[in-house]
Amino acid sequence: MNTMKQDELIKLGHNIRRVRKSKGLNQTVLANRAKTRPTTISSLENGNNPNPGWDLLDRIAKVLNASIHDLTQPEVNIKTDNVASELTNGLKSLLQRQDELLGLSEPRISLQEVNWLAHMPIDKPDEMSPESYLMILRHYRLIRKHTE
Repeated sequence: MNTMKQDELIKLGHNIRRVRKSKGLNQTVLANRAKTRPTTISSLENGNNPNPGWDLLDRIAKVLNASIHDLTQPEVNIKTDNVASELTNGLKSLLQRQDELLGLSEPRISLQEVNWLAHMPIDKPDEMSPESYLMILRHYRLIRKHTE
């Protein structure tokens, strides 16, 4: 694996920590199950390992029941007024509450998915609840998974 950039390392570490905690695991348990040392997990979570290696990331991802792709994806934070002004209240609420509404092992909502949800042909988009958007998002992900 090529050396990762600092922002990528921080993103990776944040995601590993978030998923690990959501599974109720401490660093030592994750390390033991991934056949590595707790200091390695700590180093990753703190963004201090510039070259973690695919093998290590694959073992960690398997223990966390995630993919390497999931662990390296940024969280979507819609704070830009230009983007946020184009979203319905239901979609904004879904994005703000995604950690609460998404399952523990579900990836955070990507910008591609936000764009897709924002441009769906819906008769009354302002009446859509966050839960309705979430149901559509899950169907979208399922369809994508089976067509790739």
